[in-house]
Amino acid sequence: MIEHKTKASLRLALRYVVLTTIMVVMLGPLLWVMMSSLRPTPDIFKFSGQISWETFIPQTFTLEHYYALAKTDFARAVQNSLFVASATVVLGVFVNSLAGFAFAVFEFPFKRILFVLVLASFMMPFESMVIPLYILMRALGWTDTYRALIVPELANGLVIFLFRQFFSSIPKEVLEAARIDGASWFQIYLRIMMPLSWPVAATAALMLFILQWDAFFWPLVAASKPEFMMVQIAIVRNMTLENVSWGQMFASTTAAVLVAMIPFFILQRFYVRTILQGSLK
Repeated sequence: MIEHKTKASLRLALRYVVLTTIMVVMLGPLLWVMMSSLRPTPDIFKFSGQISWETFIPQTFTLEHYYALAKTDFARAVQNSLFVASATVVLGVFVNSLAGFAFAVFEFPFKRILFVLVLASFMMPFESMVIPLYILMRALGWTDTYRALIVPELANGLVIFLFRQFFSSIPKEVLEAARIDGASWFQIYLRIMMPLSWPVAATAALMLFILQWDAFFWPLVAASKPEFMMVQIAIVRNMTLENVSWGQMFASTTAAVLVAMIPFFILQRFYVRTILQGSLK
């Protein structure tokens, strides 16, 4: 009995050591970037070649990089990204949940083939679709508009898959009872299915938000005008062929990470719940 408890304690201790190591490896570079944004420019790389407390804790704190950042168009880029990401979340959850509802409830020709195509869509590299997508946006006259940034990102195969899996788990008797009571299919979707799917909807919202917040290649191609600049492009603008403003780059990166963490902390319990439900199924 004692030997069994000792082995269990050792396994638990080993698990904590492994998890702590993974956490340090993942969060160490991010912590260094955040702390470097608070250092004077000459001290940014002063202790980067060693691992000590001075590597992560500045000897002198300064906000000069954030003051310099405030004089640029970074605030406008944050507003653009927030608008595009928020619009994508609202419209995307609606569009993808409707598609998932259709795949879960209705029978129609080529249903299985279409669902396989939906699954294949989120496995396909986005870069392979950029040229035909840009040609389509140009034909519609949508280049350098918010529509070009929002509409192509609304339909998401993985989000459709999540909604379809959740809606399929709801007993058919519930839908049949609603139909007998005179409810239309849209009323069933809106009043029964969606209120039950809040964990999935929150997970989908988080995924769509992060996808748009981290977008770089497509906004660079589809909307190159400064007034439509997104936050990731604003970060890269600190780097030119002649010079790199490391302080402002680290400050803008820190600000972008902190803003992106807000919806994650708000919705993380729904995200974890959805992942757990999927693993149990």
